[in-house]
Amino acid sequence: MVQRVWKLLDILEETSRFFAARGLENARLQAELLLAAVLDIKRLDLYLQFERPLHTEEVDVYRDYVRQRVQRVPVQYILGATAFRELELTVTPAVLIPRPETEVLVDVALELLPTGGRALDLCCGSGAIALSLKRELAEVAVVATDISQAALAVARANGASCELEIEWLSGDLFAAVEGDFDLVVSNPPYVKSGDLDRLEPEVRDHEPRLALDGGADGLDCYRRIAHQASDHIRPGGYLLLEVGDGQSAEVEKLLAEVGRFAEVETKPDLNEVPRVVVARASST
Repeated sequence: MVQRVWKLLDILEETSRFFAARGLENARLQAELLLAAVLDIKRLDLYLQFERPLHTEEVDVYRDYVRQRVQRVPVQYILGATAFRELELTVTPAVLIPRPETEVLVDVALELLPTGGRALDLCCGSGAIALSLKRELAEVAVVATDISQAALAVARANGASCELEIEWLSGDLFAAVEGDFDLVVSNPPYVKSGDLDRLEPEVRDHEPRLALDGGADGLDCYRRIAHQASDHIRPGGYLLLEVGDGQSAEVEKLLAEVGRFAEVETKPDLNEVPRVVVARASST
């Protein structure tokens, strides 16, 4: 039996229909992202090669990617990489996939960090925040911590591949941290425990629960950070916390109740959703 020779456009259209029939959003885009990775070309370059015949080995790899995607494995885990700001990062199921909302957290941090300052990233995961701060403000010293050894291994590998020097520490929040900082930043776990099973399958079944589960009300880590952070922030320095939808007012209240922050406010993300709680440590 003669095996079919697939042309690039034909397999894209077939895969797009296959994805759409199984309820995947942006079916054509996802089909293109996977095929571009298989062929090691830019996605837009696919449009210049619609008549290109695919080798059997390329089709086999592509079919494996497609099978994984219909099992709701995120594209980023299938490809083992994702873009974040100016970085190309390795991601595995040991770390959360960096979201666009977190880029706003980095924007605010860059505005507040003094040249030559010192920054701490708690719950660093893939290292996206810490590495972006170092890449875009090279004069700062950056320390990053995570309780997960597997996550730290990914972060360290990203630091090496990006050729950026970060001090990576293994520990629960501030446990391994010494000294104080001009800025402490964190995107901690904030999903309510009871909501985890209602998340999208890509998140529920594939992203690390340790990085998602924020306890009964989603605020467990925020409470701990609120009570410990001021011991590690220089007078007049800042604490920045990414929060989930609808959590900003509760997190602001937690920080205000501690009594060690002079100002607390929330910055919106690009969709005008309150996203980054900013607290300035008292000057005395």
